[in-house]
Amino acid sequence: MDTMDRRKLICGGLIAAATLVLPTGGEAMPIHASVAAPADPSISKAQVVVVGPRRRRWVCWWRRGRRICGWRWI
Repeated sequence: MDTMDRRKLICGGLIAAATLVLPTGGEAMPIHASVAAPADPSISKAQVVVVGPRRRRWVCWWRRGRRICGWRWI
């Protein structure tokens, strides 16, 4: 017989807890009609602005009379 280590014990406990919780918590909760549709017609969807990825650049700058070089996000 295989001895049970700590990892198997924790995984077994998590699986047992998930089987106890999921059958009751897996059902969807009904949404009230006033929450589903906004009451104010002046509300509009937000516009999404996609900005390019930030890059790191090696730069040097002065701080307290000394030159410091390092990676900076631009």
